Amino acid sequence: MGYRQLTEATVVDYVASVPALAARFSSFGAIDVREVGDGNLNYVYIVTNRTAPDETVVVKQAVPFLRIAGESWPLGRQRMVFETAALRRHAELVPGMVPELFHADPEMSLIAMQNLRAHRIVRGELIAGRRLPRLADHLSTFLARTLFFTSDLHLDPAAKKAAVAASVNVELCRITEDFVFTHPYDDSASNAYPAGLRQAAIDTIQRDSELRAAVAEMKWLFMNAAEALLHGDLHTGSIMANERETYVIDPEFAFYGPMGFDVGAILANLWLAFLARGAREGDAAFRPWLTETAEAIWKGFRAKFLDLWRESDAGRDGASFVGRDLDAGASAEAFRQRFLRRLFADAIGFAGCKMMRRIVGIAKVADIAGIADPAARSRVEEQALAMGRRLVIERHRFAAIEEVSALARASASLERFPA
Repeated sequence: MGYRQLTEATVVDYVASVPALAARFSSFGAIDVREVGDGNLNYVYIVTNRTAPDETVVVKQAVPFLRIAGESWPLGRQRMVFETAALRRHAELVPGMVPELFHADPEMSLIAMQNLRAHRIVRGELIAGRRLPRLADHLSTFLARTLFFTSDLHLDPAAKKAAVAASVNVELCRITEDFVFTHPYDDSASNAYPAGLRQAAIDTIQRDSELRAAVAEMKWLFMNAAEALLHGDLHTGSIMANERETYVIDPEFAFYGPMGFDVGAILANLWLAFLARGAREGDAAFRPWLTETAEAIWKGFRAKFLDLWRESDAGRDGASFVGRDLDAGASAEAFRQRFLRRLFADAIGFAGCKMMRRIVGIAKVADIAGIADPAARSRVEEQALAMGRRLVIERHRFAAIEEVSALARASASLERFPA
């Protein structure tokens, strides 16, 4: 039948035409359809039977252009193939932490999946000041298992190389390369500068050779370090949760890349939320909860990743990534510690890039963009740029996650971007 773009008026007919989806509904006489896509890439429809609300599916479809930019910016629909593969792989590695996939239609570039009715987008929950007590534990588990089990630390080398070859997500990686690592620092026409942001603050990230060189190092690492299967866009808008459960959604940017990228992405979003919280009234204890959650994610990830690694090496009959054990495991453990120190620095650097692009780049975060007071919003924007800059340039100087929390608190006290 060929590809056709669905609309709120036609998506129900599609659902009814697919036996695996139609079987989830007792009737189609009272169907509600709501389009809830965030406006950046795809269209997302929630289809629900009004008379039986548990009869519901989410249909997500890729369109042949970048939605946030419009039809003038062509974009292939292959991204849905990568999302489907990532959802299936993640379901194997972290069952119960990704939505159940009901149907995939490569020709239509769409998937149909579980509607997480009892969960909310984490970004909105953080803006509202609602704590998610299991978020750090769940996300550290997600990161540890997805990154370790898709890496050369666990996989047979041939299997790993085959997985890398099958995950070359060219177009969406190019979006990240441009919009995270290039355009914010070269005054591109695609940038979207906030109205109240001073030119002096913009110049500090665009005309600072030390920063631009450091960002280029992060870009090179992103483009060349095929370490593990990444979600590729792990921000607080790509996570749904409640007090008991956490689901990671929207892995259309999935590819094999540097482990620190996924780790840094979620940390960056928590630090942006922390800075933005200074411009909002509410529970005074909620703001430190955000930095405590970032700390717990890193510490939990590190501990769980090491546990998986040691357990995997223990099953290799006296061998590890460094080879046969000739020194009672000393060299293997030394390598593990060096690996995690390097990964931490990578995560810090990627977090800094993510923070700065959210201020001057095309895609904003509601945490900051939604601050009503223009002066307060501008102040937070400059704080985010200042913190992001230091994270990238000084990424190798941080020895512990608590030092980054201290930087976040110091950045939150800035009235203006330091000259």
